[in-house]
Amino acid sequence: MRVLFLVEELCVGGLSNYTLEFARLAQGFCDSVVIAHKDGITGPALETEGIDIVHVSSIEDIRALKPDIVHVHLMSDQDFLNGLFTLGVPLVRFFHDYTSTCLRRGKRRWPGDRCRRQLGLSCAAYGCLIGPPLAPGKPVRLMDLPGKIAERNAYRRFDASIVGSRHMRSMLLTNGFDPSRVHMVPYFSRFADQALRPVTKKPDNGRPLELMFSGQAVKGKGLEILMDALAGLEGDWRLTVFSEGPCLNSAKAKAAQHGIAERVSFCGWVNQSALAEAYRDSDVFVLPSIWDDPGPLVGIEALSWATPIVGFAVGGIPDYLIDGETGWLVKDVSVKGLHAGLQECLNNRAKLPEMGAAGQKRVANFHSAKDHVGHVRILYETLLSKQNKRNAV
Repeated sequence: MRVLFLVEELCVGGLSNYTLEFARLAQGFCDSVVIAHKDGITGPALETEGIDIVHVSSIEDIRALKPDIVHVHLMSDQDFLNGLFTLGVPLVRFFHDYTSTCLRRGKRRWPGDRCRRQLGLSCAAYGCLIGPPLAPGKPVRLMDLPGKIAERNAYRRFDASIVGSRHMRSMLLTNGFDPSRVHMVPYFSRFADQALRPVTKKPDNGRPLELMFSGQAVKGKGLEILMDALAGLEGDWRLTVFSEGPCLNSAKAKAAQHGIAERVSFCGWVNQSALAEAYRDSDVFVLPSIWDDPGPLVGIEALSWATPIVGFAVGGIPDYLIDGETGWLVKDVSVKGLHAGLQECLNNRAKLPEMGAAGQKRVANFHSAKDHVGHVRILYETLLSKQNKRNAV
């Protein structure tokens, strides 16, 4: 079969990392795998070697590639979406985020907001028609509610939708998707195979606890929250941050303000091998997302390296962060709550090896690449079989 993955762009983040890694794995059972992007490739840390990547500017470019299946990872362009239905092939969408079901993309209007409502005309009554500026210093903008509803409704017509977490499945059902077409396929990480191998952590020997954060420096990812939560933390610790984005300077300023700048190393983005070393060398991964992150891959990556997590109970995180088993799940989504979770972690360092082993076991049992690929392959084959039967009539 010939499969085409469609994205708006390939940029730094979990969606692009997943798309690239799954494309590599899909080459094992597909005759052809192509990633088609509309807007470009950004992010020097992306691992694109060995993958067929093309730019498409219209639906005719996609038609010329003659795919048997089109698997969309993100596309909001109405011309592209409407054109896909003219191809006569099964259409699949993997919902990695809320872009197609929320005017504000993140289901939040202000810090602490976690909207669970269906996309609809009522969004206007909640102030969601006024969107954030496209860039600092630019005016706010009026959001296209009818266009977003049309986008969501187009995806409801797809042959199948895939989600990586229980939370995201519930959001699609809230938005009127046919339950029989929504398939729960737990995420895997590019380091999933590491969960099957032992990891030797550095001996304690009274050294500082090594904390790690990896994610974009944007409001929802909680890097600034983490800086505030570290203030006044009792015990010896160090934090390594792999991040870039608009909130990075603010996070650095907070570290200086709290007198912890010497304990925090800001490293920017790094390649996959360097990130793997960081997971291995870290004692604890901090996941301070304050929005309902559908299923952040970084948590699964950390557990693959036997690194327990301290994180908030939001979105898809509770699918793998089991409180007291694979880390500390913080239900109080606040600076105070995260501070308490980190302090409990520091006070119970002896539990980390057991939690690390439990994390690897959970990844092996529920987030393996083999199972993920197997489920998607079966879905592809089922959809193609149905398509062939329809064509034979």
